[in-house]
This record gives sequence, structure tokens and C-alpha cells, in this order.
Amino acid sequence: MTYDFQQTLNMKRIIPLFIGACFVLFLMFRPSGHPAETKGDQGPIFIAIVAPFSGPLAECGRSMLRGARLRIDEEEDQSHPNRKAVRLIALDDRGEPARALELAENMAGHSSIAAVVGHLTTGCTLSAIPFYHAARLITVSPIATGNDLDGVKFPYLFRTILSERQQAIALAHYLHGNMGIGMAALLYEDSTLGAQLKKAFLSAAEEIGLSVKSFSMGIDPKAHLQDVLHEIGMLKPGALFVSGGLHSATRIIRTWPEGIKRPVILGTQRLISEEFREVIGDQQRGIMAAHPSIRAPDFQKAMETKARYEKTWKYHMDWLAAQAYDAVDLLLWAIRESGSNLNSLNETIRGLNSKKHALPGLAGPLYFNRDGSLAREVTVAEYVDGRWRLRKEGSSKE
Repeated sequence: MTYDFQQTLNMKRIIPLFIGACFVLFLMFRPSGHPAETKGDQGPIFIAIVAPFSGPLAECGRSMLRGARLRIDEEEDQSHPNRKAVRLIALDDRGEPARALELAENMAGHSSIAAVVGHLTTGCTLSAIPFYHAARLITVSPIATGNDLDGVKFPYLFRTILSERQQAIALAHYLHGNMGIGMAALLYEDSTLGAQLKKAFLSAAEEIGLSVKSFSMGIDPKAHLQDVLHEIGMLKPGALFVSGGLHSATRIIRTWPEGIKRPVILGTQRLISEEFREVIGDQQRGIMAAHPSIRAPDFQKAMETKARYEKTWKYHMDWLAAQAYDAVDLLLWAIRESGSNLNSLNETIRGLNSKKHALPGLAGPLYFNRDGSLAREVTVAEYVDGRWRLRKEGSSKE
């Protein structure tokens, strides 16, 4: 079965898409068990990318797919006669945890599947993890930043993006170490995310000697946000960390009292979105955020890949596409190094355990902590005249 992405994604070629019953039938006729390296087994190896290709998050999923497809196509163009072919399977989880669980259950344990790239959301990833874990299936999570994944004890899970907690810790180090700020303010929203970011930021600040004054946005920010921002302005902090999402950040920016100098506003990569740009416009300065995107223009590979992507798909290469490209590149490298045996793949990727042994990526070097989380430094961008411009990398110490 094929699915014509030219109509829905403006792509140039038809990509195999196995979903629902057809995908189950495909798996039923494959022997289950772990991939093994035998002379007689010349079948292709499959990497499954699982993301929402329909529903409200479809544009994000399609961007991931374009990035993954580009890397697979590069591999096919450089294929060797004695090397197994690697193919991509695109699976639509619709951004729904129940659907993600169903797809994971169908995939897990089949010899044709070497690894999974996905999911877009933390909820879908958490839902699918038990089946990936049972099958010892390598899973690369390039997009989901939720802190709930930090506690998952799954030795086959690798995150190629910093979690929310890691971002908060890294940004505290960045303010103190890279910007030389000694005192900052923190404004947190009344949410689970707000509490988690606050806890991580304050813990890091205490460790490094960064003085922080915390303020609450309250249950109803409209009631007293103006007064809180006035108090923060009078404090004259070197920066204001937004412990929350993009809506909190935009509300702070729009509500900031006239006549009072606004400090640098700093947030997680939740600010890196088209929605933020549309709300804020193109005249804002003094806004910074953790950024997961392509490295600065001095990184030649990133610029060449970006140009190739945009020529191929006629889309701007956003951070979602870059992260998916890096995830597939990581898996292709590991397969070349160790073959498709799951245990060997796991050991090979775990060997990327320091900056010295890192694999270069579009968004930065790929190397991991012992729990499979990304270990690289944070990339910070500044919002200037309607676009994010990357700054020098800072510290992401644990």
C-alpha cells in the first residue's frame, strides 16, 4: 500500500505508509524476534517514524517526515552493494496516545523493525514506551521535551533534545556563566509545567550562586500581573525567566508597564514557534530562549543540508525537520557501525557518551548521559526583528 504525500505534503515522491490493518498484515508475514546478521538475510532494515500526519498537529508531523525522508534518500543515493538497505515506514499516531499505543503494540518485536523515531508529543511517547521496552526496540525521541520522560527507566530510549528540566537548568547556567548575570527574577505560571521549571531553575541557581527572586502569575494573571511586573521592574534584575509556556511569555511582554525598563526575558524552546512570532510581531528585542534548531551558519554541513532540504521539498527547514534528520542520521550511523542487532545498536549509541565521542548533528553534537538523555550544551537564540538568531552555546551542566 502506498500513500501519495504529493497531495498533502507537497512532496516530490510517494512514500510507503503502513497504517492500521495493512501494517498489521505486513508484520504478520515477517518472522518475529530480533534482527540478526546472517549471510542469507538480505532483506531491508526498517526505521519507523511515528508522528501525527493527520489532525491538528499534522503540520509538525509532516515537517518531521520531510527531515527523516531527506536523510534516508541521501543514504540510498550512497548505498553500497554489500550493505543492507534501510527503508523508512511512516506511521500516523494522530497525536493520540491511544493510537500511539496501538501502533507500538503492532510493531514491537518484529525482525524487520530496527528502530523507532518519535513521537511528537510526550503523551504519545509515554503510551508507546512499554511495548518498545518489551521488544528492546531502539527508540529515538527527537521532539518530546516533557519531564515525565526523565523518569522512564528504558535502556533503549535516547532523547536527542533537551527536556524542559534540562533547559531550565541550562538557562540558569547560561545567564550566570555566559551573560555574567548575578541576579534574576522568575515568574511562574500556576501549572504543572510552571512548577517543574521553577524547581529546576531555582535548584541550578542555588548551586551556581545565581540570586533569584520568584514571583507568581497567580490563578488569574489578569487580576494582578501589572502590579507584579511593576515590582519586578523596580527590582531591576539582569533577566526574567518565564517559568511557563509561550502564552505566559506573550502576556508578560504585552502587559509590561510603560516607562519601566524591561529586563531580558528568557524562556524554554516553547517560545520557538510560529504562534509566538504571530502574536509578538517583528519589533521585539530582548527576548531569548533555548533553541533546538540548526547550528550557526559557520557549520557547513547544516547549511548545505538546509539548502538541499528546501530545494527538495520547497519548505523552510524548521527545527522539527532538523531534529528528525539528526535522529535518522544517528540510527544510520549506528547500523553501519554495528549492524541491525538491537543489543549491538544500543551499545553503539551508548558509546556516544562524551563530547569527544559525539556524532555531529544539524542541531549540535549528539552524545548522551547514562540514562539516554541528551548531554550537549544548550543553544540559545535571541528574538530580533521577527526572527530567532542563534547566540553562542552555553552550559548545560546537570
